[in-house]
Amino acid sequence: MSSTRRVVWLLVLACLVPGAALAQKQARLIGKVLDPDGAPIAGVTVTATSPDVPSFREVATTDKKGLFIVDFRDVGVTYHYRFEKAGYTPLDVDQRWDLLGTARHQWALQPTAPVTVASAPATASGPAVLAFNAGVAAVKARDYAMAEAKFGEAVRHDPTLAQAWAALGEVQVQTGRYEQAAASAEKAMSLGLRNEAVLTARWQAYRGLKDDARAAEALKDLEAVGRRAEEARRVHNEAVALVRAGNDTAAFAKFEEALSIDPALEPALLGLAAAGVKIGRHAEAERAAAAVLHADPGNEQAIRLRYNAALGLDDKDVLFAALVAMVPIDRAVATKGLMKLAFDAYDANDTARAREGFVKLLEIDPNQPLVHYYLALVYVNEGATDKARAHLERVVALAPAGQEAATAREMLKQLPRQ
Repeated sequence: MSSTRRVVWLLVLACLVPGAALAQKQARLIGKVLDPDGAPIAGVTVTATSPDVPSFREVATTDKKGLFIVDFRDVGVTYHYRFEKAGYTPLDVDQRWDLLGTARHQWALQPTAPVTVASAPATASGPAVLAFNAGVAAVKARDYAMAEAKFGEAVRHDPTLAQAWAALGEVQVQTGRYEQAAASAEKAMSLGLRNEAVLTARWQAYRGLKDDARAAEALKDLEAVGRRAEEARRVHNEAVALVRAGNDTAAFAKFEEALSIDPALEPALLGLAAAGVKIGRHAEAERAAAAVLHADPGNEQAIRLRYNAALGLDDKDVLFAALVAMVPIDRAVATKGLMKLAFDAYDANDTARAREGFVKLLEIDPNQPLVHYYLALVYVNEGATDKARAHLERVVALAPAGQEAATAREMLKQLPRQ
């Protein structure tokens, strides 16, 4: 090649290279990720995609100053950013980008709560419940040493109580007892509990132990659950939008979809129960509310939803349980409902159900002469005359001038003593 032709080619290349580079990069985002207090967060994975440019995907990680860089080749389109780091709630952001050049933006990530425990777990052990609730109170007071002691007491009373093992693992992470925390989290998982909180505690424990292999495995499990939980929340939000639009049937289906992704998502369970009551899907509504109450028996919204669902079912046992749960939050409704169940059972000669209802009514209010009277009649029919006598005497004492008192006095004269 002659020297003249070589110079011409060099000039052509000099003109082409800047154009090619410009085609590849027209804009740059310099982003910063902070915590709620404004401190930078290092190690956040930022995944940038675009619904308008399907081939575009860039992944960056924040440095110690919380900074990351993403270059764009297209402008006039929308970009989607997903921010992820264990210990923080993932964040999804859409941004329209029309600028040629560089721009700076910042976002904040919210940390996940260090310890998240429900009140009153489902267990037949009264001492376990008392110890667990004392642990919850200690967590609220940030007394993690006391919380660890109480949750440990709970699992000694009931070794199958997965919630207590999970809570124990979480507080042991807080106290730096990583080996014990890992064992507690693994125990909770062996009992069937695999929520985000217990998986976070397991990962933090192995990381604290510097067990890189197990920490990496635990992180994979945590990220998988986190993604499922995030997707379930996204579908749940679609269901909520349908509720607001008045389409309860479609919302019910969306809540079901969310729960198929994350069966323990409480807002979706409550949403399904509420929509189910509205559209007559009472059985599904009752099961959803009961699932919430299994983890949190004091949840007032779930208690009311379960009661409303039970009203639409032909199942007196379910209705009885729902009414009993209603006592602490609406005594009048609970008493009226239990009264009807008990007297309906008495009229149908179902003495066992009638006795159960009358006994529960007297636990709520022992000063009900009419209930004492009919419970006495049930005991007479069952041959338990001493029990009948005790209730007849209460009728006379509570309402001496009442019609039932006169009959009670006559019955007391005739009842033999056992």
